[in-house]
Amino acid sequence: MSAADKLQSLDLPNGWKVVRHLARNPNGTGGTFSQSYVVEKDGKEGFLKAFDFWQAFEAGVDTSEAIQILTSAYNYEREVLAHCGDRGLSNVVLAIDHGSVQVPDMGAMEGRVFYLIFEMAAGDVRVQMDVKKAFDAVWCVAALRDISLGLWQVHREMIAHQDAKPSNVLTYAGPVFKVADFGRSSRRGRPAPHDHLAVAGDGGYAPPELLYGFVHPEFIPRRVGCDLYMLGNLAAFLFSGVNMTARLLAHLDPQQHPDNWNGTYEGALPYLSNAFTSVLKELQPLIDERIRSEVMDLIRQLCDPNLSQRGHPRGLGRHSQYSLERYVSQLDLLAKKLAIRIRIEKAA
Repeated sequence: MSAADKLQSLDLPNGWKVVRHLARNPNGTGGTFSQSYVVEKDGKEGFLKAFDFWQAFEAGVDTSEAIQILTSAYNYEREVLAHCGDRGLSNVVLAIDHGSVQVPDMGAMEGRVFYLIFEMAAGDVRVQMDVKKAFDAVWCVAALRDISLGLWQVHREMIAHQDAKPSNVLTYAGPVFKVADFGRSSRRGRPAPHDHLAVAGDGGYAPPELLYGFVHPEFIPRRVGCDLYMLGNLAAFLFSGVNMTARLLAHLDPQQHPDNWNGTYEGALPYLSNAFTSVLKELQPLIDERIRSEVMDLIRQLCDPNLSQRGHPRGLGRHSQYSLERYVSQLDLLAKKLAIRIRIEKAA
């Protein structure tokens, strides 16, 4: 067990008490390099993310160098969240405290645990989408609107999330949905420890250009373009349960799969486009017919395998191509129209 596994019942230097270790959700995809706890202070609960440095103590690893890299990752995420907090971003899960603690009976190096503390959420959207809420149009439109707003807010700060997936969208009372976990984010002009990775976030949700090794030289197409795809993927998940990346790859012949492909991303695009068309046809009947047209347009535009064609049609080829501003407005309007339609249906 690493130090991050041993925080149960500890009193933290900034007044929080660690009260419960949270097991990883077997259906989730997050938390590979961290441990989660419930903490309490002055009668208030919080969620603690403990950075797990177990990798630094593996056999054959340069421990000093590894700890330096892992500490840099912690500092990077903390600084990104501090910036978002200073800017008052409403749909981002912000850290309410941070610090480090020394685990008793462990050495000074391997026993030091860095952590971030957040407001406690009801759960992520995967957990919240139970049998009663699964694919409920009102709930899903509200979630997608809030997620879009959160990503648009960070994009205006020249921050790309790069790991927007169901386990990284948290639900709060209201309901209000917020984007969480900026551990794999990228900030223009500020180097991050993971910048060298072709796929910074979870490869199971990544856009196809990254899976094929295509790295656009400019920040916005590469990083923000990734977020657009992941937002479209979240839309598909919310309204149908479909993971666009998994479904897209399933429609390719084995030799066209990125694991086997020896050509360029551009060379793979015709196959990806054909697969994308097939996926959209499968997706359409799964979406509530009252919002089907609008949601299908959004998924089609945001998940286009061709990075140069991704984004709102009115912005293609312009500086606003990868902006989410129009989508935030469209989803807000869609939520209002849907609410009116449902009231009319109930009154009929």
